[in-house]
Amino acid sequence: MKKIYVLVAVVMASFVTFASTTSTTVSFENIVKEGIAVTISVNSGGEVVKGALIKIVAERMVIGAGTTDEGGNVTINIASYGSQPVTIEVYHSLYKSQKLNNIKLETGKTYSFSLIGKGETATEITEKSDVRVVKTEEQTEKEKKEADEAIARKEEAIKRQEELRKETEEIASKGEEISKETEEAKKRAEEAKEKAEEIKNNSSSLSDDKKKQIEDDIRVRAEEAKKREEEAAKRAKTLEGAGSELEKVKGAEKDAKKEAGKAQKEQEKEREEAEKAAKEKEKDAKEEKDAAEKDAKEKEKDAKEEEKKEKAEEDAKKEEEKKVKKAEKEAKEAEKEAKEAEKGIKEAEKEAKKEAANQAKLDKLDDDQKKIEKDRKKLNDKQKKLDKKIKKGKGLDKLAGDQKKLDEASSKLDETQSKLDNKRKKLLKKMK
Repeated sequence: MKKIYVLVAVVMASFVTFASTTSTTVSFENIVKEGIAVTISVNSGGEVVKGALIKIVAERMVIGAGTTDEGGNVTINIASYGSQPVTIEVYHSLYKSQKLNNIKLETGKTYSFSLIGKGETATEITEKSDVRVVKTEEQTEKEKKEADEAIARKEEAIKRQEELRKETEEIASKGEEISKETEEAKKRAEEAKEKAEEIKNNSSSLSDDKKKQIEDDIRVRAEEAKKREEEAAKRAKTLEGAGSELEKVKGAEKDAKKEAGKAQKEQEKEREEAEKAAKEKEKDAKEEKDAAEKDAKEKEKDAKEEEKKEKAEEDAKKEEEKKVKKAEKEAKEAEKEAKEAEKGIKEAEKEAKKEAANQAKLDKLDDDQKKIEKDRKKLNDKQKKLDKKIKKGKGLDKLAGDQKKLDEASSKLDETQSKLDNKRKKLLKKMK
């Protein structure tokens, strides 16, 4: 702690005599004098104030002075003090002055002052600036992080675009394959239809005209048989049917002022330098933040552009998928149609086999029919001959026996014809 020793002569009866020697003689009445030491402590807002000028004044005369040290304290020794009321004054260029009036000093006592700053101290400036710089740096880091994220998003979007392009190409390729398959299925269906039609056309099924002809023939033969039966009956009747001293006191006051002034100038310089440094730091931080922000915006813009392209690729993929789904649907329909047509071929082949079999049977019946017709011709010829003989009227008894045999042969042939025609009718019902 800095100590200042001062010899003080106080004239309380308005009379003071100064000798020309090294000692000072002071005349006063009824004042008991003694040396005392007091401590002045100065702070501001909880922080110590160094370099503050302290004056202890009695009757407008400075009886003690000093400057606060690094801890914000100063001990002032007054060699002769008569317990008169004094005023303690505190001055500092960076703070508002303060006075403690009409107090009696007590040795060993500490008098404390809390000053109010005229502005921010160098420490406060630095601390606040540091807070702002930290905040700016945090924002810068945030912008950098966002820029990195934007870059990552951009790269991911580019990567995704490539993946989507490949997927789209694969889908398009698949679509082409499906289209080819669809065309092939349609072609197969068409060919199958044509083949089925050809099979139908080439099968041995009966035409309407031929079927009608057969039915007509059956009817005619039935009528002829009936007619023959009637004729036989007639003949039979004829022949029994599908984050100290005055100068010393003045000298002490002068020294204190000088020291306080020097300390305060240093503090003012320190404050200015702190402000300058703070501004530079804040400027640098701001520039870095602005640069980071600009970079982040550019990266964000790039990322959005790539994401936009990615979306376009996704849309293209969806469109291609839509086309493929449509193609797949068409392919399924075409495949279904082809299967149905191929099924038609099988059915047509099956039907053709049936028709061929039935036709073979019908052809066999035609062969049988020819035999019957041959036999019928023979009988008819015999009947004609017999009819001629009967007309002659000779050997009627024998002719009646011949007629009976001929009628029995004709009736048996009619039964064979009827069975053959019944088989033919059944085949006609099966045939289309």
